[in-house]
Amino acid sequence: MSSSLSTLTLLEPYVPTPARPWDARRAQHFFQRIAFGANLDTLQQALAMSPGELVDQFIDNLVALPPPEPPAFANWTWDDYGSDTDLYFEHKRELTARWMREIVSGDPRAKLAMFWHSHFATEEDVYDCPSFKWVYYDLLFKHSTGNFRAFVEAMGVNAAMLVYLNGNINVAGQPNENYARELMELFTMGESNGYTQTDIVEVARALTGWRVNMYACNNNVTFDPGRHDNGPKTIFGQTGNWHYDDVHELIFTLRREQVARYICSKLYRFFVYQIPDWTVIDEMATTFKDNNWELAPVLRQLFKSAHFFDDRVINVRVKSPVECLVGPLRLLGMTYGDNVTDDWINNINYFAFQLGEDLYNPPDVAGWPGYHTWINENTLTTRWNYSSSVLYGSVVNSLLNRAKIRNWTIALMEGDIQAGAESVTAAIVRYFLKRDLSPRLQDVALQYFKGEVPGNYFEDGTWDLNYEDVPYQVTGLLYYLTRLPEWQLC
Repeated sequence: MSSSLSTLTLLEPYVPTPARPWDARRAQHFFQRIAFGANLDTLQQALAMSPGELVDQFIDNLVALPPPEPPAFANWTWDDYGSDTDLYFEHKRELTARWMREIVSGDPRAKLAMFWHSHFATEEDVYDCPSFKWVYYDLLFKHSTGNFRAFVEAMGVNAAMLVYLNGNINVAGQPNENYARELMELFTMGESNGYTQTDIVEVARALTGWRVNMYACNNNVTFDPGRHDNGPKTIFGQTGNWHYDDVHELIFTLRREQVARYICSKLYRFFVYQIPDWTVIDEMATTFKDNNWELAPVLRQLFKSAHFFDDRVINVRVKSPVECLVGPLRLLGMTYGDNVTDDWINNINYFAFQLGEDLYNPPDVAGWPGYHTWINENTLTTRWNYSSSVLYGSVVNSLLNRAKIRNWTIALMEGDIQAGAESVTAAIVRYFLKRDLSPRLQDVALQYFKGEVPGNYFEDGTWDLNYEDVPYQVTGLLYYLTRLPEWQLC
């Protein structure tokens, strides 16, 4: 596709037309971008609504969700663990598994929380404390569609972030610039965008005095006035005895244009396309400012737009490892518990780690760069192999899941048990890839679907969707699809 979508730059609402119909392809596009895909029932419910009604319902549900339920160990310190290191590691693993369970089961916040995890990146390997991990997770989920300014203000005094970017050792007389730099460069304004090195130093001084006891693994964050620099500081040309709240007031008032444009550009790159359309982003930025940094209105505007539903932004985003691994399960309607076991939740996390998306451990403070960096000559075949492992391990090797696949296939064909192999193959391809294949690839796909079933069975009526091998046939077809370039895009 071209490097710009400039011929469709306005964020007017999407109104279906014969040329751009409201269909399963566009509905799945929405669910794959804002979440990790939708099952057949959810798609059918979505198509019974208008696109705008669907987006409003989804965002309304996000905003109305209660805070995450804290685990029993949410406030445990090293004293609570004592010498029980096994329990300590169990709690760390549990929080990683929890997020993956929510991804697999379709928690609507899980994808947005992943975006913010990459934006406000911390590394568990650095702070290394289960209670810190919990409060960081809690913050990402609670603020995922809330007020961005409040999100930033809370993040700077989050225990995991205080340790990760050395805010914990930022004291009067020895200011540490790490968090101050990333606050402006990565978290609010963008690199070299409205601040100077002097501003970094002065902001660091204004942020001094916040403490958390990392050695005790105690997430009780406090402010120590004796460690705060009470001298005058000059930030963005304004001089005063600035403190923590003042820094955020200065950023969100004196640099509001930079903040709005930078954050909206990141939202656009993640949810739409990697090459920014600045006309669209500027409209989003205006909405962001006009709504006092509330994220929900910006998300509504973007996801309701004709721009978002245009053909040119469908199937252009490279899937992350988690999207690649979990996508088939979500589209097949597999959820945690009855269909996906704890062992497979842990396996998926391990596979994602091997492919470069280690939950709670992005590569550095800039998060995951994404897009083409997800795939190289080494990771591509591994993506194929791990996708196959998830399909065969968590799906085919379960009698319950085989039954679910059969029922799903019958539902996809609208109850037509006698649907021909060609029709079933085409429907599955279209459902999973949001496109048709070339005649040559479609024929190969058909052969994978037919598998080891004798050819005459498809001619004499022996085969239909109740045939015992149908779940294996569907999985065999998906095995083939996972190896196509089209599978890597969503």
